[in-house]
Amino acid sequence: MPKVVIVTGPPGSGKTTITNSLAEKVKKGAVINVDDIRHIIKAGYVQPWLNVREAKEQKKLAILNACNLAINFLKSGIDIFIDDVVVSEDSVKLYKKLFAGNKIHFFLLLPSKDVLIKRDISRDEDTMGERAIELYDIFKAAKNKLDWYIIDNTFLTIKETTDKIMAKI
Repeated sequence: MPKVVIVTGPPGSGKTTITNSLAEKVKKGAVINVDDIRHIIKAGYVQPWLNVREAKEQKKLAILNACNLAINFLKSGIDIFIDDVVVSEDSVKLYKKLFAGNKIHFFLLLPSKDVLIKRDISRDEDTMGERAIELYDIFKAAKNKLDWYIIDNTFLTIKETTDKIMAKI
């Protein structure tokens, strides 16, 4: 049975790099970046962190579309690696509901705050600045409350982080 792996963490934690590395390690692997799905909306796009109804609806819609796309890949025997900022229990529950019948592996990448800030600053155009720090604090507070495997990748290479996840799935 194909795997479903969701990699989460604050901006700069390595989600995109690691999901791509994981997808390259398996026989058949695909990456779904939920931010890319969110950004399909051009007119009326709402930043996902805003505490407004439309932002919540768009977050839910992005997860729904990511899961529908993933299910099509799973039916073709392709392992799925999802890159998403999953900070709420509601989002975890929605993923589990939409992937009913499939085992889901959740991984939280949480390097030190200093390393996260350095990584965020080094990103070309996707720098999140204060939002990265806010999300770091949110993940740090929630790290033992949600159903995920936590990886402190402060001093791990891409290969070491990838290998650690591969060993768990």
